[in-house]
Amino acid sequence: MKNLLPRFRAVIFDMDGLAIDSEPSFIFAWRKAASEFGAQLEDELVRSLLGLHAEDVELALKEAIGVNFNASRFRLLASQYWRDHVERKGMTPMPGLHTLLGLLAQASIPFALATNSDGANAAESLRRSGLKTRFSILVTRDQVSAGKPEPDLFLAAALRLGVSASECLVLEDSAVGLLAASRAGAIPVLVNPRPTGESKQLAALSFQSLDEVAAAISLSTSQ
Repeated sequence: MKNLLPRFRAVIFDMDGLAIDSEPSFIFAWRKAASEFGAQLEDELVRSLLGLHAEDVELALKEAIGVNFNASRFRLLASQYWRDHVERKGMTPMPGLHTLLGLLAQASIPFALATNSDGANAAESLRRSGLKTRFSILVTRDQVSAGKPEPDLFLAAALRLGVSASECLVLEDSAVGLLAASRAGAIPVLVNPRPTGESKQLAALSFQSLDEVAAAISLSTSQ
């Protein structure tokens, strides 16, 4: 494998769908909650919600469901269905995450987690997936003025890492996150085995898995 990576000094991880295999739980919760309003969510709509902050998810669903939509009731139902799903199915780190984190630690490359989830939700997801202590730097939606696709989360993470955003690899699985990384001036890296056309256009580099990212970083640090 040739070295595909540009020069970088730090790595910023997205959480849902990138570090944690949490997206099936959100999809389940959204679909079940929407069914309480007599609506069935199309696959294309559900995919478009992934990576968005809760407020933007609710705006999209209000438009899709129509006049019967009630945001507070939807929020309560979705939260209940989400917890039901993770209690039954669990929540796990994405394949290759532990390998990649170990490699970064060994190479003394700092890393952070930046997510559109609020602090409480992020803490619960990290706890349930066994990652509570793996990220010493965590930036959540409620810590910044605007979530993805605005650049605030990644700019804040870079500041806490002590490097310029332009020196950060941002690992994302969605177009929303890649757009935010690009707007921050960071290096947007797509990690998704089934990328959309929009995601591929926004990414500076594309990988199928975190194991592939680890292999590329290992190669770059050995040269």
